[in-house]
Amino acid sequence: MKRISIFLLLCLKLAELRAQDPQFSQFYAAPMYHNPAFTGASQKGRFISNFRSQWAGTFITSSFSADNFIKKYNSGVGLIATIDRQGTAGLYTLYSSLNYAYEVNLSSDWAARGGLAFGIINRGFNTSKLITGSQLQLDGNVGQPGDQIAGLRTSPVLKFDVSSGFLVYNKYFWFGGSAMHMSRPNLSLNNAADISAADRKLDEARVPVFYTLMTGFKIPLEKRLYGSDYGNRYIEKTITPTIIYKQQGFQMRQLDFGAYVTIKPLVFGLYYRDIPFARDILRGYYQRDALIFLLGFKHDYISAGYSFDLNVSRLAGSAGNTHELSFSYEFENPKRKRRRSPPIPCPKF
Repeated sequence: MKRISIFLLLCLKLAELRAQDPQFSQFYAAPMYHNPAFTGASQKGRFISNFRSQWAGTFITSSFSADNFIKKYNSGVGLIATIDRQGTAGLYTLYSSLNYAYEVNLSSDWAARGGLAFGIINRGFNTSKLITGSQLQLDGNVGQPGDQIAGLRTSPVLKFDVSSGFLVYNKYFWFGGSAMHMSRPNLSLNNAADISAADRKLDEARVPVFYTLMTGFKIPLEKRLYGSDYGNRYIEKTITPTIIYKQQGFQMRQLDFGAYVTIKPLVFGLYYRDIPFARDILRGYYQRDALIFLLGFKHDYISAGYSFDLNVSRLAGSAGNTHELSFSYEFENPKRKRRRSPPIPCPKF
């Protein structure tokens, strides 16, 4: 039991030091999570939810967002909340933000968007789920947890956060990027009262800026991609290759690339997460991660998807499975006339 207690505390410390964002395999189904410039990009009202269970529930991430486009001001507004739970110690991180994006027409075919997100990060853990050495008894039972754990805060950390992004697109292609957590909030769970002033700076757990670059394009498999009423008369048949590069801090670098095929109402996809031909500088092995299989459903304004991550890294066989669900619903604003075709092919189903 003592070893378990020490292991849990070490996991808590490592999670604090890394301070990295959770990821979604269906990144194209979580646009506002990766780039605030996608706020209002559908030109409609939209609700999105994402759920990810990684390694048999060791890491569970849920995200909910809502956005809308205000045509009068060429602006998109929205809000997003993401909660990430890690391990058995009840460590959680809640991200919530208000997003804004402004759109500019570059030509009759091209447009550009810039986006900002202003939010709050709330981080803490459940002390009742930790077993410390003082709780262990001679008869083998475990005593009640104490109110305080030396060196660790029992109250949540609350920090301000700001992010930005850009997007350039036409009817079939998009390219964008973002810089998340530009304020680099300090999410350390150490109790400042128990740390000397000299060590306080070294003990910070500032979130590294999370950079992304993303691109994709929609290839019609028929002459007409969209019908006069946006897909109600014509069956959409397209293939959509998408790529996203993510980097946070010195060690975390990932490249997700692949494609999904839409033969409405079904969607099939295959992706690979890796840094091709790159070696881990500290450990000396290739950074292979996962093959991602996607099955989705798309009908009118509703989209849903399920993906499964097949681990091909050095953890394959020891780590549990990873499952992910996504759902989105779009709706027309009552006073707005429907466009003949969507203005952006958005990385979505």
